[in-house]
Amino acid sequence: MSDTGAGSDQGATGNEEQRADTAWMPSAVPGPPPQPATGPVHQPPGTGYGPPTAGPPYGPATTATPFGSAPPYGPYPPPGPPSSGRNRGLVVAVAALSVLLLVACSGLIGGAFLLGSSPREAAEPEPAAPPVAPWRSSGTTPTPGATASVEPSTRGPQPSDFPAAQISDLNDVCDGVLYYPQSPKRTGAAPHPVALLVGTDMGTGRRHDRVYYYDEGLSKRVERTWASEDPKAVQIVACLDRTGTGATIRKCRYDDPKPDTLTLLKATYRLRVYEVATGRRLLDKTLGGDDQQCPFVVLYGPDKKIYAEVSHRSLLSALRNLVKR
Repeated sequence: MSDTGAGSDQGATGNEEQRADTAWMPSAVPGPPPQPATGPVHQPPGTGYGPPTAGPPYGPATTATPFGSAPPYGPYPPPGPPSSGRNRGLVVAVAALSVLLLVACSGLIGGAFLLGSSPREAAEPEPAAPPVAPWRSSGTTPTPGATASVEPSTRGPQPSDFPAAQISDLNDVCDGVLYYPQSPKRTGAAPHPVALLVGTDMGTGRRHDRVYYYDEGLSKRVERTWASEDPKAVQIVACLDRTGTGATIRKCRYDDPKPDTLTLLKATYRLRVYEVATGRRLLDKTLGGDDQQCPFVVLYGPDKKIYAEVSHRSLLSALRNLVKR
């Protein structure tokens, strides 16, 4: 009895080792039928027949995929036992096909990103700097983005921080842009010095007329009253601008510097008088161009037209009360 039990154990163990060795083969070698095992059976890991207790030293498979992404179907199963040449070729073909599919998918994903990012970059150009607007140098600060203008400010004339430095600065008083608090007011005893600024046809602003007062006398005292050249002494400024033109009066012929004929036209003017220190308007009057003789010296444009001017007598008559009272 003891010999039979020992033989049975030995036979079971031998059969167990034989089955463990042949379990990895693609086809079993004919042999004696297996005997019932009485001890633990060793199974290859991952066969689905319960937790393995021992087996080949293979762990989970790993592989490198493009761009560091994981394989789309999870970890590969552990490599099997050595196979025949036909099975090995099939495995290689499947692995190569998988790599090609991974590369193709990666390329498609990368291409979609580039196509999606290119229009976004093109749709977001760099913002352009806003253009810098010109501005007057007369002392006013322009609104950002606004262009320079000689129109009177909607807020009215503003006080200048500095006194008038030259007679031409008084054009800002005529335009309703500035007034000069540092100038003397029209108060106290007469006379009240005045500067007459006359608009020109050449687009260069107003000129200072220093000859219209000759009927009042030619003394220095009279000159300082009617045509002062000191802007700090002027109390009132008279602004004369042409506002309209009319019919032809006559043709004026000139021989110097070369023979030429100009057309003299009727015209109307606006005379405004302001106190320099406050910008207060003292007079606003329409005058006709009553001097209808051909002027002795004249400036003219390409249209060869000149305009009848306000006579000196009419200017003195309009200003006399403001200057001498």
